[in-house]
Amino acid sequence: MISSSSCSKFQVGIFLGKRAIESVSSIVEKLRHSCGQSYDMTVSMAWFLALSDRWNTLPVVILLHSNRIPFGALLLHGTKFGRFPIGTFRGGYLCGRGCVIGNSNNYMSIIEYGTAALIKNRFSHTIIVSLLIPPATIDETAGRQANATPSKNWQFREMRSSLPLAGGMSGLTSRFSQKMRKNFRYYKRRAEEDFGCVFHASLTSIQATAAVERLQAVAARFEKLEKALRRQSAIEKQPGSFSMGLTDKTGAWVSYISGWRQGKTCIVEWQLNHENLNNSSMSMAMRHFFLQHEIDNGMEGVVFLAGTTPIWSRVCEPQICGDYLATPEGIPGKIIRGAYSLLHPRGKVSQLSRLHKKSAA
Repeated sequence: MISSSSCSKFQVGIFLGKRAIESVSSIVEKLRHSCGQSYDMTVSMAWFLALSDRWNTLPVVILLHSNRIPFGALLLHGTKFGRFPIGTFRGGYLCGRGCVIGNSNNYMSIIEYGTAALIKNRFSHTIIVSLLIPPATIDETAGRQANATPSKNWQFREMRSSLPLAGGMSGLTSRFSQKMRKNFRYYKRRAEEDFGCVFHASLTSIQATAAVERLQAVAARFEKLEKALRRQSAIEKQPGSFSMGLTDKTGAWVSYISGWRQGKTCIVEWQLNHENLNNSSMSMAMRHFFLQHEIDNGMEGVVFLAGTTPIWSRVCEPQICGDYLATPEGIPGKIIRGAYSLLHPRGKVSQLSRLHKKSAA
């Protein structure tokens, strides 16, 4: 399905579903490379469509042209009930990556114009996009928030998902509290001495599959095996992908971590841990082995793509992330936001609506 519209600044094409997106995939990929995002696999068409398969969402690409020249693209996922979209769309990870292609100075404009075109369609009623704000455009956030409306507004928050590795292991641990440094060493030592754990720095596809099969059922966030294996397969297909793991003295998998490397940055997409081992943190032990390995191999930073736990987020760099909410204008928008407030008072739409009211008061 394809629809198009135009405004005073852009010609906008909306491409829904894999078949429609395939017709413009080469244009979007060419745009990604021309805008200096060739390194960023979170906005590659292959990864975007793989996420759609994994999440069972409707993939949507909104392509903006200026004077017939590609200007930017917005990547969204439409929530489905069974096989049918329900009108809600999301873009970007919690940390604000993976939603927009274009010149970084134009990211917010691409989101605003792209969502404006989509929200006009009868099949769309709610759009939320999360964006890591480029440093050069942070000064624009105050103006955009001041001009916000209930139907279209930005809300900004601090996000910590990027961990510098400058200064080696000593530089890394200098960011830790005294208690965290102690636990960091303690759980690694306990994994080795008490459980006989062995670190595997590079898993084969067979090993990675075995680790996922073993751990997905006992991890803190349970995922169906079929879905978990699709996730592993998608990560393996990413350029620069890696999978690492820990086995105990019996050879059983007790921790697994995977992602890919982009230049000198390591993207962590997934971690699974067996946490039911006499209160021993396999997650902390695994991260010690993993971070030491990345430091030894010259990596300069780690990004936790879906965010991370509070203890780790405290040692990550503070960055500004914006959440953009778009709903219809007028009475239809009021009804939609009111329904969210009644049915999902703690949901993202309700949170953003409350923050807008507070900032506008």
